[in-house]
Amino acid sequence: MKKCIILGLALLVLGTALFADDAKVMPARVGRFYLAPNFSFASGGFDEDGKLQKFDDGSIKIFNLGFALEYGVNDWITAAVQWAPGWTPWSDLEARSGFKDSNVNGVADLFVGAKLQIIGEKAPVQNNMFRIAVAPGVIIPLPGPDFEEQFENAMAGKKATVANMDKHTLGVGGRLYFDWVINDKFFINLFNETIIFPLKKDLNDTGPNLAGFKGGLLGTVNTLAGPTAMAAVKKYTDKLEGEVDYKYQLTFELEPQFSTSIADGLIFSAGLPFNYVYNPAAAYSFTGLKDLVDFASGMGIPLTEEAVIEQGGFAGAESHFLSLRPNVSLFLLKTPLPLEFKFQYGLPLYGKNTQATNTVIFQVKAYFQI
Repeated sequence: MKKCIILGLALLVLGTALFADDAKVMPARVGRFYLAPNFSFASGGFDEDGKLQKFDDGSIKIFNLGFALEYGVNDWITAAVQWAPGWTPWSDLEARSGFKDSNVNGVADLFVGAKLQIIGEKAPVQNNMFRIAVAPGVIIPLPGPDFEEQFENAMAGKKATVANMDKHTLGVGGRLYFDWVINDKFFINLFNETIIFPLKKDLNDTGPNLAGFKGGLLGTVNTLAGPTAMAAVKKYTDKLEGEVDYKYQLTFELEPQFSTSIADGLIFSAGLPFNYVYNPAAAYSFTGLKDLVDFASGMGIPLTEEAVIEQGGFAGAESHFLSLRPNVSLFLLKTPLPLEFKFQYGLPLYGKNTQATNTVIFQVKAYFQI
């Protein structure tokens, strides 16, 4: 049972605010395309008391590719499609899951929205000292792994995906941006993203915990009471289903930004953002749980609903993650397509019930006009 439980604890903290931005918008009919390869690693995690606990064996490692496309509809509205984190072609979670060749490969969900600058130089309310923008949007869920199949692969010693890249459920909400422009070289940005998840998610699609609990329970019954008793219990584990309510997610960021021209057609920029992400405790609900517990108890197998929730990792726990993400960038204006290159490093400062993830991000932005 223990190894199955650990499977469901392989969490991913990867670039939640990879494209956290300021309150500026794209000029009319100008667009930009992002490519953002990034590498994350963590040799430990923050426990429920906020203490850093090292993994027993190595570190988790994740390589991801993020993408985005933005286009200026007019001088104060920018449409955007952002996939960040995007696609994870390679990862190694053995240090967290305990299973060789375990990974978190797959795709994250897609953000589609529009940024509307309300206050700014060319906004409906014109102002040179402050910029304010809002960006309503929708999280479009993309498919995740079949965790019943992946659990079987893990137990057979085969390559297995043991955690979701993302929540893979519909999200609605938006972003708020506020810039205080100190002078032409320096401003301070405040950013918030609030996403609400209105739909519950089938527990089988959120991770291998449910499949792991069922498999572990049946294995225990087979050892204690034999295959006939296991077959009887299986009729009830087959009917055990569950849902998870992710509720919402909050992200906040504070970033002082500096930029200056260092040569003709070459602009240097630097920022020092503090980024904070909060997820409330997920709420779990079950059907068939009471019937399973009652039947198992009637067979003399000590099982309670509380034990199922605890052993299966279904109790739910809020998570916090605070990181410092210094960055530098160069903007080349004289190339055939204006190009911007940005390097960013995410350093974990504090967390609770999450991995202490370091993230190295390299962004390439190509600008075009239509």
